[in-house]
Amino acid sequence: MEDARKWQRVMRDSVREACDTWRIQAQAGPVTSEALETIVYPAAVPILTLLQDQPPEAVAALMPSILRIMLAAAVEVMAEDRKKA
Repeated sequence: MEDARKWQRVMRDSVREACDTWRIQAQAGPVTSEALETIVYPAAVPILTLLQDQPPEAVAALMPSILRIMLAAAVEVMAEDRKKA
């Protein structure tokens, strides 16, 4: 159970980092696809690190949960942004 919490925290933190970095970049103008890649890559590293020692079958089985957690984190960030506006 502790591992699950750690994984959720890492994924949520990674999504938040990407969203925060995107916000900063967007203040300077449109975010290009190259800039987006630069934003996403560092945020993905902690998630990929969690998965690197897992067997491929486990990664495949975890993928739906990983996507749900990441999407939920993105929605939370958007909801927080709307509250601030």
